[in-house]
Amino acid sequence: MKVESIKNNFRTRTAIQQNKPYGTNFTSRYNPADYISEIKMENEIKDFMPSAVKGMKRLCDNMGETQNIIINALGTGLVAPIFIKWNPLSKTDEDTRTYSAWRQPVSAVLAVVTQVGVTIPFNKMIENRANAGFYDAKYNKTLFQDDKFITKQLKRIYPYASKKQIQEMTQSKMAEQYQNLIHMIQDNKVIMSKEDGSPLPMDDQKFKELVDKVLQKKIDFENSELNKCNKITIPKKLKRGEYYRTHKEEALNIFNDLNSKLSKTSSPQSIQSEVKRLKKQHKNGDKELIAIFDDILGRRGNNDTELKVALQDKLSGILRDIDYHTGFSSTEEWKNGVINYETESRINPIKESLENLNKMKEMISNKQTVGEIEDYLDEIVTQKESHRLFKFKLSKEVAAEMQKVVKNNLKAHKQITGLIVSFLMLPISCSLLNWCYPRFMDTFFPNLSNKKHPKEIKNLVNQANHQTEVKS
Repeated sequence: MKVESIKNNFRTRTAIQQNKPYGTNFTSRYNPADYISEIKMENEIKDFMPSAVKGMKRLCDNMGETQNIIINALGTGLVAPIFIKWNPLSKTDEDTRTYSAWRQPVSAVLAVVTQVGVTIPFNKMIENRANAGFYDAKYNKTLFQDDKFITKQLKRIYPYASKKQIQEMTQSKMAEQYQNLIHMIQDNKVIMSKEDGSPLPMDDQKFKELVDKVLQKKIDFENSELNKCNKITIPKKLKRGEYYRTHKEEALNIFNDLNSKLSKTSSPQSIQSEVKRLKKQHKNGDKELIAIFDDILGRRGNNDTELKVALQDKLSGILRDIDYHTGFSSTEEWKNGVINYETESRINPIKESLENLNKMKEMISNKQTVGEIEDYLDEIVTQKESHRLFKFKLSKEVAAEMQKVVKNNLKAHKQITGLIVSFLMLPISCSLLNWCYPRFMDTFFPNLSNKKHPKEIKNLVNQANHQTEVKS
């Protein structure tokens, strides 16, 4: 069976096909091949994950009520017995305390088996329903179905396809649905699917709010960067420059010497050791010099070559800064020069970015499409890779935000249903514990079992009665 023929047949099947008001257009600015490569990389990384990491990821995927149950069970089964067994305030005998302590781990195991055994299937059912379109737009995942869901549907349709063929078709389907989502966002017409295949359009106001939220987040980030430039970066540059201007000879001697030694050695670790020695030597000197030493020591590399390059870049930058800051004729000229340079290189590009983003928000308010906004942005950033929005793609960011919102909604839904299920399971788990625990103790700890006490009492009574009869 050829993969291509399977792919073509798959597109004609309605089992997992969504409504597609927009045909596949491979002239889009988003290449499906890029999305497929991301999926392949993710799968390859999974193959190399240690078992412990895979286990942690599975636990992370089921965060919420399941995690709470497991954590509570660990506390009940491992911690509580210690305090029960060795409780100095208890007046009961040791056997009674031991008997009570063993009840906790048994209770913990039953809690995990009963509650998690129901919660996890419930979570899977919710995910499957979300992928199939059972829910409304708030929980609907038909435009970005999970790879597991798609793979499961493909296996039903093509039971004789190989694992590799199924994987390739899954990747192709995910890339296709992602591109369809991008086209819908660009046209301001996001249409999901219901479980029966009928269309489920996203409310226009909700879509507008989603796009506005994405733009506002970007605006907030740029404003924070602008604030950082004014309140952190420029004052830090002036403080560092003041050290260079007042300690020019000292700085040149130290960093020229380090740079010279670094160029002659194949062991960058020796330079780091030298920096540590200098830091200790100048510990009572200027604090800015100590900060420069810390910056150098903070450089990293996966091997000696990368570390050496990182240290060379840092030392070269320090020497350039010394030359720059000491090249002004007066303190006033130097401060104005630093401020003007930072304004030109950092602040003005941020202000330009903010101006463009606010214009994009205005275009959304005027009911222009995301595609039109991206065309506006393309005209601005064309042939200008230095523009802060050069790699910003609004439709891609909206798609990511949409998936994030649905994921968070589903997570909250799982937590609520999981909590309800857990409460409903409490009577069952308690009844099961009351039935199971005495039998567990009879089997593994007969000397502690409460079944032994009535027998011992009966024997003592019989013995006492026998002695009384003899005396009489």
